[in-house]
Amino acid sequence: MKNRMQDLDFEQTVAFDTVKDYEFTRRAAQRFRQVVSLEDFEDEDADVIFHYLYKEMELVSFGDHLKRYIYERAGLEEPFSEVSKEVYRDIVVESFHETCTPKSMKPTSAKLSSLVNNWLSQASVKRETVFLLGFGLRMSVEDVSDFLTRVLREQDFDFRNPDEVIYWFCYSNHYEYYKAQEYRERYDELEPEKDSGDAARIFAGGLYLDTEEKLLEYLAHVKSGVEDPMSEKSQAFQEFCRLLYRAKQIIAAMYQQDEEEKKRGKVWTADDISASDVEKVICSGIPINKMGNLKKMSASILARHFSQKRFSRQRINSILKHNFPVERFDLITLEFFIVSQEMADEDPYQRYRHFLEEIQGILEKCGMSEIYIVNPYECFLLMCLLTDCPLAVFSEIWEMSYEESEEE
Repeated sequence: MKNRMQDLDFEQTVAFDTVKDYEFTRRAAQRFRQVVSLEDFEDEDADVIFHYLYKEMELVSFGDHLKRYIYERAGLEEPFSEVSKEVYRDIVVESFHETCTPKSMKPTSAKLSSLVNNWLSQASVKRETVFLLGFGLRMSVEDVSDFLTRVLREQDFDFRNPDEVIYWFCYSNHYEYYKAQEYRERYDELEPEKDSGDAARIFAGGLYLDTEEKLLEYLAHVKSGVEDPMSEKSQAFQEFCRLLYRAKQIIAAMYQQDEEEKKRGKVWTADDISASDVEKVICSGIPINKMGNLKKMSASILARHFSQKRFSRQRINSILKHNFPVERFDLITLEFFIVSQEMADEDPYQRYRHFLEEIQGILEKCGMSEIYIVNPYECFLLMCLLTDCPLAVFSEIWEMSYEESEEE
């Protein structure tokens, strides 16, 4: 996947009228540069960022990404904005029929045309819909990976999940859906095998699975239930714990500076910091209800922009108990907090660049795509990092999002 860090460099300039409607990344990067270059950005940073997020930022849905993919693959010549949804629907339906791909992986009475209309309209879809589209539209393994990581903002192929291993193998070899079904049936008949030999070796997010024999050997290994410490899921959890501990160290140092604590003679350590403490510091701009919990996300007018996520104590504890998977949101939020504090006195641009360098490596290690400027939450964090007080601005904008909602 191409590196988008260049798209965020301020030195690059692109005339807005030369950016096409379907070039989401270039459009978002250019608007980003325009906003942080405004004269008001330095003195009224929170207001400027909030206005951009709420009033001006283009929210790119799953349906928009799917349309762009079809537009480019089909080589349509009319302007992107003028192509009707019916044209896209007909292309998808015809492709599904040609590839003999079912309309759903589960029994449904809905018509294929209706399902396609929904996919073309929805803000997001389930993971299995992307896999189905992978077969129906003859996507490459890279295309499917891009939709999983960049569009859905989820983890790449999960090589501990037999279905996803099979899909990956089929896309890599340009096999159609019926072949995946055959492999799933063969998986059911396999005897578990803990020693998978060379087939289990992982490198750079992929596997040495270039033959059917190696595929079946690896699937037998997966069926044994042996956890691979180098799998992306394990890596993500390890990175989460590492970043969370560093955040707790920073918060302990904050508490240690409190005059009352100094008088008490208490020495704060990371082990003294609870999930509630982390929530209190990172989510300080979000109002609390009578029960002491963060107000519902739906009360914020930026709920859609931020994908209904906050770094609450409930979320932290659920991840630590393995009830929730670690998502890119969690890793990005923790890294943002750490950089905002460790580099509080640094030049904003240096802070911004350092954050990008650090988080790109973390996301890659965890099988996730790099920072994507089209994602409102990630754009929001990058803008905050370019202000004098990133965490204060971050909190102020969260607070404003709830105040605006109440006024409406």
